[in-house]
Amino acid sequence: MTQLYNKAKYAMSNAIVLNNVDHKDIKVDTRPESNLNVNRSLIYATEIGELHKEFPLVFHKNSETGLTQLHAILGLERDENLFMGENGWTTRFVPALLARGPFSLGYKKAIKENNGQQDPVICIDMEDTRVNTEQGENVFLQFGGEAPYLNYVKKALQTIDSGMQFDKTLYTLVESMDLLEPVSINIKLSNVEEVNFTDYYTVNQDKLAKLDGANLAELNQYGVLSLLYFVLSSMGNFQTLIELKNAKSAMY
Repeated sequence: MTQLYNKAKYAMSNAIVLNNVDHKDIKVDTRPESNLNVNRSLIYATEIGELHKEFPLVFHKNSETGLTQLHAILGLERDENLFMGENGWTTRFVPALLARGPFSLGYKKAIKENNGQQDPVICIDMEDTRVNTEQGENVFLQFGGEAPYLNYVKKALQTIDSGMQFDKTLYTLVESMDLLEPVSINIKLSNVEEVNFTDYYTVNQDKLAKLDGANLAELNQYGVLSLLYFVLSSMGNFQTLIELKNAKSAMY
């Protein structure tokens, strides 16, 4: 009996600000074998609209901190990503936290009088094993412009940046309205192996349907109502996971 759990390290403690002078020759190895395989990924509210078409999306509550997060389920074993093929991702959309590669956002205070806002800057972890000067995607073009890969990364980072704010609204509303219920899923694969889920939650459809007009209006006002239905619809993607897992098992 397999417990679905795979803790990935997302922090980048050695990140420095990216620039097209010091890093003009930098490449990032995006080959599947060079990237971290995880069976789940933290995702943000801003990407639910895309990711629910590809992956099962579930809420996760940390048993120690009580912190609520959203996860995309990628595999049914530790270190398993069933959506990664020999040539890379087989899906149209990729969780932003994984798409960003060795990059992250840092913040610096805007140099304006009485302005406490922070401007985001792109940072890179030069100690990440994917960063090199020989193999992979160029970060900058020959004369200093941004390569297509960096534009792809910037989109992922923007998703994360806006998502961190939107997440607070999403979690506050679903918890204040008590809309989550434990996921009750026991998956039996063709090889008789079983996979159980713990500490995962989904939207209680009955409670959502019975909300009064004021609560529904509030969910809709903040753009959360449609996202909750997207999360519910994503549960059907567990069948895709099972099919991918059985196909993989049949190869061995």
